[in-house]
Parts: sequence; structure tokens; C-alpha cells
Amino acid sequence: MLLIFLIAFFIGASLASFAGCVAWRFANNVHQTIPRSFCENCRHALCFWQLIPVVGYLLQGGRCAFCKHKIPGHETLIEIVFGLFCGKIFLLHPDSPNLLTLFLSAWLLFLAWTDALKFCVPAASLYGGGALLLLCRIDALAQRDAIDWCFLLLLFCLMKLFEQKQMFGAADTFVCLILSVLFGIQNFCFLLFLSCCLIILHYAFFHQKMLPFIPFILCSYLFFGCFFPQVINV
Repeated sequence: MLLIFLIAFFIGASLASFAGCVAWRFANNVHQTIPRSFCENCRHALCFWQLIPVVGYLLQGGRCAFCKHKIPGHETLIEIVFGLFCGKIFLLHPDSPNLLTLFLSAWLLFLAWTDALKFCVPAASLYGGGALLLLCRIDALAQRDAIDWCFLLLLFCLMKLFEQKQMFGAADTFVCLILSVLFGIQNFCFLLFLSCCLIILHYAFFHQKMLPFIPFILCSYLFFGCFFPQVINV
């Protein structure tokens, strides 16, 4: 079981590292493949061992091996959290891990990271990932009754109203609709409630008026995934 957990942890941390790299390049208008990964401060190309999730950060002592500039610790923290989360997924289902949950988690992480950096997300990743999730769970659509569809319509109308008042973005609305279909209305309401509470707490401490919403959805998703996995079971 320990070996399974370590492998799952490395997969999760690698996904987080990759998502962070792609999100940073998108936010800074850098080509996704050229040049190879480099230090954001001195622009020196990184060696392979520096790219190993978590390990590379520890081996460098939290500073670039070339210019000694401090490496942002939150990126490594996200890798650790996502690695632990993926480890939890594989431990719950060691024989047949839920790969759809893994894909959903990576999708949310990438969208949250780009939203946090640039207050926007790539349309192809947003709609393409959402469509793929729905195709993989087309049975979830068939299981929804008339009451569920009425709630979904109401949710859509409310979020469109918030969009018009510039309280939400189109990406926020789309992500919420996808999650409400996958999780069901009741479970999604739990997720939405916790996300709103986290936003209120963030505003109370930092007084930041403009906030990206998807990162708070991700935090709530990870919380329920770790402590109440039945809520986000897809």
C-alpha cells in the first residue's frame, strides 16, 4: 500500500507541476514548448533534477541553483497537496482507481492556476475538458430527473445574472454547471457553500475586491475529496 501511495503521490505532484508550468506560460504569453523550462528570475535553463516535483525544490534549498533567487514555496505546497490528494484517491480504490476523478482534479487545478494568475482561462481547455467529462459521464445526464434540471436551469440563470453584474465570469458559470451535473445538485451546493465561505474569509483578511472564483472551488473540492469523498464521487 505504501508503494501504491508513493507512486500516486508522484503522479499527483507531477500533474500539479505540469499544470503550474503550463498555466504560468499561458499567463505570461510564453510558448508552451519553446524554450525549455527555465528560472523565472535569471532565465537559465533548468536541469532535469531541478524539475522533479518537490524533490527539486528541496535539493536546491528553496533557491535557484544558478542565481540563488528564492523559489516561490506555494508551488511546491500545491504539488504536495495534490500529491496527497491523488494518493488518497488511489488508496480508496487500489484495484481500480477512478481515473475520471484524476482527470477532473487536473482540469480544475489547471483552470484554477490560470484563473489565479490572469483572471481568465484558455477556452480550449475549459470547454474541451468540460465536454470530455460530460461524455465520460453521459449516464449522469440520463439519471437527472425533472427537479434536477429545474435546479440546473435556476443555477444557470442566477450565475448569468451575476455575470451581468460582473460578479462572476463565464468560466465560473461553466465550471459550476459541469460540477453540478457530475456531483448532483445537493453535493454541488455543499461545494458552492464552502467556496463562498472561503471567499468571505479571504476578503475579511486581505480585503481584495477582485478575486478569481475557480481557485476557491478547487480548495473546496480538495477538502471534500480528502474528508468527505462521497461528495465528489464521479
